[in-house]
Amino acid sequence: MKIAGDSDLNSPLINHTKVAIDAVGIRGHGGAAVLSELLRWLPQVRPDWNWHVFLFERDLREFDDPPVSESVTIEHVRKGDSGIGRLYWVNHALKKRIAAIKPSACLSLVNIGPNKPLTPHVVFVHQPNAFFSTGLPKGALFKRMRLLFMRHQILKGAVASRAVIVQTDAMREQMIRNAPSLREQIHVIPSGYRTKEARPDIRNEKKVIIDNTSRPRLIYVTHPSEHKNHDALIRAMPQILQHFPTAQLLLTLEKDDMPNSRYKMFIEEISAAAQALNVNSSLVWLGILKPDEVTYALENSDLMVFPSLAESFGLGLVEAMAAGCPVAASDLTYAHDVAGDAAVYFDPHNPQSIATVVTKILSDKSLRLAVGEEGFNRKNNYSYQVIADKICDILDSASRPI
Repeated sequence: MKIAGDSDLNSPLINHTKVAIDAVGIRGHGGAAVLSELLRWLPQVRPDWNWHVFLFERDLREFDDPPVSESVTIEHVRKGDSGIGRLYWVNHALKKRIAAIKPSACLSLVNIGPNKPLTPHVVFVHQPNAFFSTGLPKGALFKRMRLLFMRHQILKGAVASRAVIVQTDAMREQMIRNAPSLREQIHVIPSGYRTKEARPDIRNEKKVIIDNTSRPRLIYVTHPSEHKNHDALIRAMPQILQHFPTAQLLLTLEKDDMPNSRYKMFIEEISAAAQALNVNSSLVWLGILKPDEVTYALENSDLMVFPSLAESFGLGLVEAMAAGCPVAASDLTYAHDVAGDAAVYFDPHNPQSIATVVTKILSDKSLRLAVGEEGFNRKNNYSYQVIADKICDILDSASRPI
């Protein structure tokens, strides 16, 4: 890996195989997983290309710099650390950097592209709440207004770009409803499961917690947010425990060392709901896990329960399928797009529906095995080698003169 220095910043040469990647705005969670895998696979499928990645400085994100090859240069920036700052970065500061490094194309990974790009842009849109309102509380007026503004900015950047990438057909159709002119520009390319390392990086304390959890083990791999719908899952637990008293729900949430006040608010709400329903002892707080730890947790769980109300994709679904973990998921379009027949579906608004489906799967070993096997077979649809190759084809096409 190269870190951008003065010689990089002032180079006058045009490199037609150089691609810029705007990852400013990615702080962690699924975005970090996608970025890490793309920086692993893009250089492998196009070994003659060079990649210049713009990324927040370390203190503005939850993850370390991904390991990358010599064809990748990472440039750390502090601009873009707010909503207005993000627009300034995309439409002014990034444009100056693009003019300096002269790439043949730019892949914008964080939803918003410039209104007037200097070079061909391909924009990756993965903000579901800007286009779907199902995951938002009815009274969240300020957040709804902010997301409407974000939708407007996303669509402006999308219209100005050469191509747009989304992860599901549902997301594509929703964008087209808002901007019909984008129909020919939008490509559906799913995200994938994280590459399993030959020597998995698993902390012993996490392994001990998982291994010592009683069965059956339910797991929900996600971060806290309104649309993640933890409340409905917690409210389903009393009924699940009536049938399976030793059941445990593993949550990839940090209860002690919370990263910010918003995160703390969600954890307090989840804890309060569990306390009120007397299911605290059936929750296992795994904390924020490393990628290999997520895989280990899924491989050693009996069922992934995924009640999210809105997703641009649903990374946890694919990771569960790749780990051979059966899936119970929201009966919503995004989940059907990703999991197909490799899941059993419930009404995510109805805790009783969640509990009924969970107990049905746990009670039927043949069903559990069939769903897990179908998911494992389906994982080939989500190989990052294939995904990276498709993205490169789009970048190549976008960089050609119109």
